[in-house]
Formats: sequence, structure tokens, C-alpha cells
Amino acid sequence: MLIVRPIVEEDSADLLALAQLLDSVNLPAEPEFLRARIATSQRSFEHRLDDWRQGVYLFVLEDTDAGRCVGTSMIRAKHGTPDAPYYYFEVSTEERRSTELGKHFVHSRLQLMHSTDGPSEIGGIVLDPAYRGHPQKCGKALSVVRFAFMGAHPDWFEREVVAEMLSRFDAEGRNRLWDAFGARFTGLSYREADHLSARNTRFIADLFPRDPVYATLFPEEVRASIGEPNETAKAAVRILEKVGFHELNRVDPFDGGPYYGAARDAIVSVRERRELVLPSVPAASDAPGGPLALLSAEGRLGFRAAVLHLDADGAPVVPAAVREALGVAAGDRVSVTPLP
Repeated sequence: MLIVRPIVEEDSADLLALAQLLDSVNLPAEPEFLRARIATSQRSFEHRLDDWRQGVYLFVLEDTDAGRCVGTSMIRAKHGTPDAPYYYFEVSTEERRSTELGKHFVHSRLQLMHSTDGPSEIGGIVLDPAYRGHPQKCGKALSVVRFAFMGAHPDWFEREVVAEMLSRFDAEGRNRLWDAFGARFTGLSYREADHLSARNTRFIADLFPRDPVYATLFPEEVRASIGEPNETAKAAVRILEKVGFHELNRVDPFDGGPYYGAARDAIVSVRERRELVLPSVPAASDAPGGPLALLSAEGRLGFRAAVLHLDADGAPVVPAAVREALGVAAGDRVSVTPLP
């Protein structure tokens, strides 16, 4: 059985293995950092934070039969504070024309911007390759569970939500935009800068140029990579676009990956989430063929979610084994969120 739930300390080895598949700023493959992130996530889910803006919610997809976590995803309650600003390149265009020469150019410009009152951020989706194409739509479950949780606790998140997509990499730790730009202004490799930014972003403001940078000055292959998600991120982009996210005129200042954004309450998976009371009689079995949805609840085991089929009336088919795994019983309130 596949269950989505909050991470716990016992998942640290599985999380490290998943982080090694991505090794991003949100999920670097560093045991000490990951242990701290697990602790923050546990305090966040238990609502034991001094300020809700400090919240980091780390979900894992557990294969209960295999006894291990095979996927993860994350929400940051707030990306951009006075202590840790949210930095990005705003992408704009500038037209230049010479009547005398009969020349016309449209230049792309990158302007470093920052916010100390930023949005919520989703990210960190990693799925064991063996579970891609799974009939229970593991990637969609890891994406949608974040919106189901936001819909249940809107006061814990900002009204705007963003997601950063990784750009293309030529080799491990080698990014075209970083090599052409960031490395020249910081003297750091991409991996060094990416890992440093997980703890402190001040060096970006200190070392990056404050004036707009014309992408025209970059080689063609660098220009083509700006705002282009890598192949593994394109599936995540399609899911986000289906639920209402749109591309922002922003890219990450490190790798040039695009940002997508949406108003929290306009996200389809938040807007169409519905609550119901679990009926007294469990389904005898699942109902293959019906549409899939994410059933989530906060029962005796805390927050849990699973992908189930809906019957002809749109009600979730919840066998007894799933009820037990989610920690819910007849009369408990559960939420149903359609999968895109």
C-alpha cells in the first residue's frame, strides 16, 4: 500500500537516498541539513512553531509493503523574509531600433530582485524511478497532497504560491547560466553556491551586479537555457499548469530555471477539495476504472493520504485496510481532492 504522510526521524536514511537523486537547494544531500529539516517539519506539522512563517512541511510517500519511503515533496510556508530574502531574476525585454541602419532588436534583460515578504513555495518532489508510471499516480499524489494540506490549513500559508523548476544541466553540478554568469561574480561552483544558499543568501546581494544584465551578451546555448525546465521537471510543470499555475517572468539566479505561480485559493486542487464524513460500511475492495482522487485525513495517526478510486456517484471507495492505514473510522471527516 502507498501512503503519503509527514516525515519522521526514522525516515532519515530513505530521505538521504532520495535527496541524492536531486541534490537541490530545497533538498541537498547533506545528512546534517536533512536531520534539521526533518525536525523543523515535525514541529511544523505539530503546530509547535513560534511563527507560522517558519513552517516547512515535508511529505513522504511510503510503500508499506516494502517498508521504505519512495518519494517526497515539500511546502515552505514563506519564501522570503528579512533574514532570508527571496532572490530572483526578473525577466523583461527591451526593444531597440535604428531607422538609419534598418535594424531592430529585442533584448532580454535579467534584473536581480528580492522580496522580504515573499510567497509560500512548493518544491522538492523526488520519486524513486521504479515508481514512475505507477497506476496510483505517485508523482501526482506527491504534488496534490501539498494543495490538499494547504486547503485544510489556509492560515498557515501565504495567499500566493510559487514553484521553481530546475533548469538543464550539462553534467553533474554544471549549469550553463551559472558558468557564464554566477561563477564569474562569486568565484563559486554551482554546487558550492547552491548548498550555501540553503543556509545564507546574503552573498547574492553582496556579489551579484545590481544593474540589469543583457542576456544578449551570453552565448546562444546559454540564452536558450534561461527559463527552460529540464526534462525531469516538465512532467511537474504539466501537473502545475493543469491546476492553475502559470509561468512568471522570473527565473532562478543560479540555474535560470523558471518560476511558476498561482493564487492559493485559485489552485484547482485547493478550490475543488471537498470534505465528507466517512460512511459506516467500508468498501469490500477498490473499484478499478473510476477516476482517481487523493483521500486525506487527520485522524488518530495524524495527517495521512492515499490515492483511491471514486465510485459512480463521486464518493471515494475506502476499503477497511486503507481506513486502518489512514487512522480513520466511520464518522470521521476526510477530504477528497481530485487528481489532475
